[in-house]
Amino acid sequence: MTTPHRPGPATAWHCVHVYYHADQDPLLLDAVRPLFDEIRDSVAAAYVLRHWRQGPHLRINVRAERSVWEDRVRPRVYEVIGAYLRDHPSTARLDPEQSLPRHRLLALREQEHGPLTPWPPDNSICDMPFDSRRHVLGSDAAVELLTSFYSDSTPLLFAMLDHVRAGRDTKPDLAMSLMLTVAHTSRPITQSFVSFRSHSEGYLTWAADPPAARAAFDRHYEERREAYTARVRDVIGTLDDPARPAAPFVREWAALLAEYRHRAGALIERGELVQPMPRPEPSPPRLGDIPVPSREPGELHRLIFNSPAYRRDVFEHPDFLRYRVLLNYTYLHLTRLGLTPLERFRLCHVIANAVEEVYGVSAIDLIRRSIAALEA
Repeated sequence: MTTPHRPGPATAWHCVHVYYHADQDPLLLDAVRPLFDEIRDSVAAAYVLRHWRQGPHLRINVRAERSVWEDRVRPRVYEVIGAYLRDHPSTARLDPEQSLPRHRLLALREQEHGPLTPWPPDNSICDMPFDSRRHVLGSDAAVELLTSFYSDSTPLLFAMLDHVRAGRDTKPDLAMSLMLTVAHTSRPITQSFVSFRSHSEGYLTWAADPPAARAAFDRHYEERREAYTARVRDVIGTLDDPARPAAPFVREWAALLAEYRHRAGALIERGELVQPMPRPEPSPPRLGDIPVPSREPGELHRLIFNSPAYRRDVFEHPDFLRYRVLLNYTYLHLTRLGLTPLERFRLCHVIANAVEEVYGVSAIDLIRRSIAALEA
């Protein structure tokens, strides 16, 4: 069980960016983790994020009193991380110009403020303003909840990366376990998996070549369908039967989610955690200065967005609102693990397929029946 951070009035967030274009997992485990162990008792909170803007880098975020930051913590950040960069420099060769079109699109989609170029030098460290993302999150309470979650989940992040480095799992397979966990602890997996089908279908609709993308996702599932269906059974069994040997990190993730389900629910009830209701929008001809192809939504999304009763009874229900927060937090954790958006959407497709196969259900049939019942 975690407890909310209660920083004193004199604390503030401080941030250092570490630009490192090579594999960041060893940097996280062999430099950031021991740094966090060292500063734990001196700070109110600390967490680390991966980011892409102006080149691949880590963002080390620390909440502390200014004197503690300036006199103790910041010098140790530069000493510990600097020593790692000297001993294990990145030798990756990336082309900022080649990345720029993708980064422009990411910046628009993620409402990312700030310059995309120039890139600071690889293997460099610099102080930067803390990015609260308040313009996206919408309130100070939402910022506090997410930064608290980031801090509380950081020990699990390091443990999961260690687990993967030891060869006991792959990142996508471990991510599948976490996604199944957040879904099944919110509503039974035979209902909550519909979110994964919806997210994968949204991606496939807007892929550059939708038929080719769907075929690639289907091939990926077929190549390992036995492993995927077995993981569904293992994770759901771990959650349903406390006496059963646990799938790695499933119960730990469920316990963390339980704490934040309670905290998010309290904020939602007070109107301090506002989530815009998904609405059907006509596709714009351009996203910023980037052309957008004209696409018709698939049947699943047409059913959902053509039914005001479904949108009202599902999207505005407190259970769904809490689930949405926790699912988004889990997706953010997958980014911290190092998964790409493509890998995450492919996992959504894999999980939806595997749940449908294991339990004999269909996402689109569930939507049809739900709408028929609501509109009867």
